[in-house]
Amino acid sequence: MASNRRMGPENSAIREQLIDGVEAVMIEQGYGALTARNVAERAGLKHQLVYYYFHSMEELMLTAYRRRTDQVMARVKDATDSPRPLQALWEANSDPVQAALTVEYMALANHNDAIRAETVEFGERLRRTGLSKVAERLSETPADSAALNPFAITMAVQSIGAILGMETALGISGGHAETRALVQWCLDQLQPDPGD
Repeated sequence: MASNRRMGPENSAIREQLIDGVEAVMIEQGYGALTARNVAERAGLKHQLVYYYFHSMEELMLTAYRRRTDQVMARVKDATDSPRPLQALWEANSDPVQAALTVEYMALANHNDAIRAETVEFGERLRRTGLSKVAERLSETPADSAALNPFAITMAVQSIGAILGMETALGISGGHAETRALVQWCLDQLQPDPGD
């Protein structure tokens, strides 16, 4: 049964401040610190506003997560539309600035069924995004091998990039320079820079 209580408008600046507050708390204190009071305080607002704009903290967290996945999807689509999609995917996925928030959302997904379901759906959608464009670009490469499966290459680029980004965010750097050099060499073999 739907609630009849009055809710704040979805296009409100305050609503966006609360969503920003979720991400700030997650980055600064971890997902375990997500309370209406902490989020509102971080956003510079009164905690009662959380329940004026959202039915529950879970709805607020899910809304914040969906905004985050929309942002990631937009970056991936931009990458696959670029002249060197694998290189652009590598750069987008190995960004340590975004990694801390990703780690928190993944940890939250382990304990929250709604976030877990969104994560599974998003992960599958993300892996399908741009595969045809990557396949088209790979068909233009001088390399000729059955191992050049666009799905496998895209997944490898995204996975290695995400791991390096997360480790960098944590302060781990051992083997990163060597791994980045190897990935860059592979990308150059698959998609040479037109300027070279």
